[in-house]
Amino acid sequence: MIQYEGAKFHPRLLLQIRGSVVPFSCMVALPGAMLAVVLKLLAAHIGWPWLGLDDRDTVAGVAWTSVISLLGFLVVFRTSQAYSRFWEGTASLYRMQGEWFNAASSLVAFCKLSKADKSDTFVFKHTLVRLISMLNAVVLMDLSHSATGNQGSVSTSVRAFELELIDAEGIDRQSLLMINEVTEKAELIFHWIMQLIVESDNRKIFSVAPPILSRAFQELASGMLRYHDARKIASVPLP
Repeated sequence: MIQYEGAKFHPRLLLQIRGSVVPFSCMVALPGAMLAVVLKLLAAHIGWPWLGLDDRDTVAGVAWTSVISLLGFLVVFRTSQAYSRFWEGTASLYRMQGEWFNAASSLVAFCKLSKADKSDTFVFKHTLVRLISMLNAVVLMDLSHSATGNQGSVSTSVRAFELELIDAEGIDRQSLLMINEVTEKAELIFHWIMQLIVESDNRKIFSVAPPILSRAFQELASGMLRYHDARKIASVPLP
């Protein structure tokens, strides 16, 4: 995938090889072009009757019409599919972020009237916000690497820390090393968040009934599904 910086465009992007469709297009087009050259040379030296076609203009007209119709269909079809995939992936990404924000906001609000120790409530809030921030960064980098074919690479976590994070150093070193070692980083952090909520509920940090608390689990799980929808589009190329 070509990495575009902002909305800037430069003519050299048309000649860029990395991420360009030009090499694949040439691989598809060159055999047909070579076949056309061979047929043209045969027609020029031997003539059209060897093909059983005597009318040269008719042959050229039929061939031109067929090629134009086929190319028009392919361009319209692939463009519409690419446009649909783009908006589907964009919508999934924004819904994922919105649902995770709603879940984090709800969990913090559920602690408003907590009867637990204030230090436990403080630690829960800060740990939750840090994990949500890290989860979002890891997901963005994973989707970026899925599109470039480097899905699950160790550099995903390295690039994730290049994004703006909320005090990632507030997470213990052992957990950070674990994130760097595993391939399914988003799933690991998501599991930690779920465990954190269960442990906090056991310590009576939340001041709401279990059915209301379950909405946070639903929003977190729904955001994870949105992430996998976007990951499907990023990792599975358009056929």
